[in-house]
Amino acid sequence: MLEIKTTDCDNEVVLIDVIGEITFENSDELRDTIDRITESKNNLVINLLGLKYMSSAGMGVLVHGLKITRSKGGDLRLVNLSEKMRRVFLITQFTNHFVVLSSLEEAINSFKTIS
Repeated sequence: MLEIKTTDCDNEVVLIDVIGEITFENSDELRDTIDRITESKNNLVINLLGLKYMSSAGMGVLVHGLKITRSKGGDLRLVNLSEKMRRVFLITQFTNHFVVLSSLEEAINSFKTIS
């Protein structure tokens, strides 16, 4: 089961809370959410605090989100990665491409310096 909540924040940032599991069967829900948001805003923070499991399809959606936001002059930040997900990100070298921050406040405020 996957639950996705979105919240508009200050400075043109949208927070996406991901709760549950991202699997092949439901990964399109997150992709569609990202696509819908990036029609008007290009800075995203994805909060993975409630994430229990993510398949490779979910990893693909995160890459899609990174590409689409950057192609529009924005960026995507990840926050609250579990230790297990941190290890996966290190092994796959995703840490070389994604900005991973430790708190929501830090992630949201990190966009204030972008011109």
